[in-house]
Amino acid sequence: MENRTYEETMAWIEQIGKSGIHLGLERMNELLERMEHPERSLKIIHVAGTNGKGSVCTMIAAILKTAGYKVGRYISPTLYDYRERIQINGDYIEKEALTEGMSRIRQIYGEMERDGIELPTVFEAETALGFWYFKEKACDYVVLETGMGGRLDSTNVVEHPVLTVLTSISMDHMAQLGNTLTEIASEKAGILKNGVAAVVYPQQKEAMDVIERVSREKNISWTVVDTERLRVGARQIFEDGRGLKLQQTFDYKDYRDLNVYLGGTYQVKNACLAIEAVEALALKQPLEPMIREGLSEARWPGRFECLSKRPLMFVDGAHNPEGAVSLRETIRTWFSEKRCLLVMGVFADKDYPSILKAMAPVSDTLISFTPENARGLESERLAAAAEAFYANVLDGGTAEGALNLAGAWAGDGDIIIIFGSLSTISTICDIISPK
Repeated sequence: MENRTYEETMAWIEQIGKSGIHLGLERMNELLERMEHPERSLKIIHVAGTNGKGSVCTMIAAILKTAGYKVGRYISPTLYDYRERIQINGDYIEKEALTEGMSRIRQIYGEMERDGIELPTVFEAETALGFWYFKEKACDYVVLETGMGGRLDSTNVVEHPVLTVLTSISMDHMAQLGNTLTEIASEKAGILKNGVAAVVYPQQKEAMDVIERVSREKNISWTVVDTERLRVGARQIFEDGRGLKLQQTFDYKDYRDLNVYLGGTYQVKNACLAIEAVEALALKQPLEPMIREGLSEARWPGRFECLSKRPLMFVDGAHNPEGAVSLRETIRTWFSEKRCLLVMGVFADKDYPSILKAMAPVSDTLISFTPENARGLESERLAAAAEAFYANVLDGGTAEGALNLAGAWAGDGDIIIIFGSLSTISTICDIISPK
């Protein structure tokens, strides 16, 4: 196997990434077969859904880490560092390990090309790298987040997870997953496995009907978050060294006065889903202390995260209609008395008219920008669509231009909300707090 540098490895990853998205499991199975199936030795908690996957994965991993386990996490997309997608107890995969693992995978690419077999996508290579790394490091558990969908997602090569988790399911990625909630839910429910327990976020009826049918067909014992036993208590805002800290206190079932420091109002239900997941693992130790500490330690950047106190500025990865509704309700809950300015950049394949409509009740001003991504929607097109919903629409052009406009328009006491496709968040953060 050739010795390569980290920079050479990253250049190769960028090169194979140009092939785009191709759903299916054949390439992934072939790749893992040639790697001697590292995923088969792992205890995997498999997580799918439209919104909330990252938050739920973060909470599950934080709880298990608190209990003393070595926990691998595979996430996408990443915000700040490529290596963020593969981590153990919060530490990113080392550059040396990434280079070593990808060198082996690159060698297998050459073998597959020689044998006339279709080459894996970059996401499939990354998923295989994660499996290899988690096995090398002897993880006790791996929290595995799907990329898109579920049934044909590269992570769904996992044959025997210890648990499956379905977060909130809604309309997104329709070109790949289907044009109805029933079709999309069928794709997400594709991760459910015969006889493997599942925990489920409360869903719309069409999605719940699909999950119930699949669970019956596959003899699955499944648990839904019991919202009747959820009581949200005080919400408080604190200042810390970097910004505002939003604390939400809640009771769930027999657990009392639990705290989460993720600001989205929906995060309380996500926390309940994480609790159900940990309970389903039937760990042989007291759950209450690990759940309490783990939830209080969970952090998930880019989800209603405070970036600045003056002016007061939050960033959120709401990039589909359901996410926009959740963001709207979060703003109303925490900052109903403040004037709000919206800054938005989104991918062209998203349902941006519905997102714009969902956010309009909390602001009369929207500033558009073009994400630094080939999929990015041009700011002028977004601005044109926004004129149907907002009294004041400004085209910022770039993210920096949009932030400058927001700063000029914001008065004392106003709040700036930057939202849209997750890949824009790191750009925004770099502008506000350069490294």
